Amino acid sequence: MANVALIFLLTLQLAATHARFESASVRLSASSTGQDAVVTMEPGRLIARNATLKRLLFEAGQLPYAQMQGGPSWMNDREYDVEAVSPRAATTDELRLMLQALLLERFSMRVHTETRPTRVYVLTALAKGGKLRGADEGRGSSWRFHGDMNEFANVLAIQLTIPSSNDPSTPSRARGAALPVLNRTWIEGTRDIGLTLRPDQGGDTFTMWQRALREQLGLGLESRKLPVEFLVIDNAEKVPLAN
Repeated sequence: MANVALIFLLTLQLAATHARFESASVRLSASSTGQDAVVTMEPGRLIARNATLKRLLFEAGQLPYAQMQGGPSWMNDREYDVEAVSPRAATTDELRLMLQALLLERFSMRVHTETRPTRVYVLTALAKGGKLRGADEGRGSSWRFHGDMNEFANVLAIQLTIPSSNDPSTPSRARGAALPVLNRTWIEGTRDIGLTLRPDQGGDTFTMWQRALREQLGLGLESRKLPVEFLVIDNAEKVPLAN
């Protein structure tokens, strides 16, 4: 299994010395929306609105939240706006490297990696390409998602912590801190995903999602214990350095 956190750390170190935006502004958001952040990347330009540092780290390296450890609690809820321009029409991958360098510098971040045996969820395609539906086919679904499969795995890790009913006594194998969901579908590109979730009386969250993914999307979800590389955040400053 690829050590995503280790790869991210190595690219962070590379980005710190090689990748730079021509100009970049990192500011505290004027108001918190309570909604998902908006992050857009187009040739030579990156814009983020109401993005937490955790979200910006994910955008910079596609590292799942559940594989980020340590750091101050404000990383999960304090929101920032970022506007950055590259010296040329940089690609998305190049913009991600530049964002890594920017975050290291402006937030005075120090990080390292650790490997730990950890229970994880592995997301796979049961058939080539699964049965992922398009945007039109997904209409009427009770749960919707738009993005690539790495982002889907990240969101799924959070969804699996939510109890499948309002009854606090309902068992949920996944309740509590999010566990990493590893994307092993090998499905590329941006997708529109629609799911209809049907909780069973007395059922748990993991089983509900596992069944919905299998029956509606042709995706498998298994619980395993594997060595996982975590990115450990030793230091991050709340107020970014001056632009």
